[in-house]
Amino acid sequence: MRSIAGVDIPVSGELLIDGETVHPHSPEQMKRLGVVLTPENRKDQGLVQMLAVRANICLASLHRSAVHGFITRKREQRVAEASIRDLDIAVPDTEFPVSSLSGGNQQKVVLAKWLNTHPRIMLLDEPTRGIDLHAKLQIFHLIMRLSAQGISSIVVSSELEELMDICHRILVMKNGRMTGSFDPATSSLDELFGVCMQ
Repeated sequence: MRSIAGVDIPVSGELLIDGETVHPHSPEQMKRLGVVLTPENRKDQGLVQMLAVRANICLASLHRSAVHGFITRKREQRVAEASIRDLDIAVPDTEFPVSSLSGGNQQKVVLAKWLNTHPRIMLLDEPTRGIDLHAKLQIFHLIMRLSAQGISSIVVSSELEELMDICHRILVMKNGRMTGSFDPATSSLDELFGVCMQ
């Protein structure tokens, strides 16, 4: 996931987007192509803990909050408030430090940050790890909503039941190679578990 997003430079393999070969070399390049990553470690890699919720939400899309190259708090505030409403982020004020939020609400801030870049492909690495059931369901609904809008999501998860609920297709990877492909509509959890345990 990190290699696809341009965080790490891939040493082999081929990446195609709309049939065109892409060579990821930076997150900025991939963001311009509409590919963004929500990392597994949201606290250290997805958020700046000391900053306010407003600043974190706007961090990846500063151009939307800038006038002639200058960032304005008023524009940031509008973007942040819209994201908070859209993703139902529980925070009393946009100036609260993001570190004060629950795990589920922090994850929604990470998602909001990248959704503000208008992505085409979301890479979601363990998006529900360490969050409560209500927040999990909200994130599932968000993924389904994005799909309906034509935004693709690639989800990596160790929770096989979750994958069966939200995915159109499940690929099992082991040592860098694909070892199984499943259609959740016609496959069972036992079949998926069996291949994962091989």
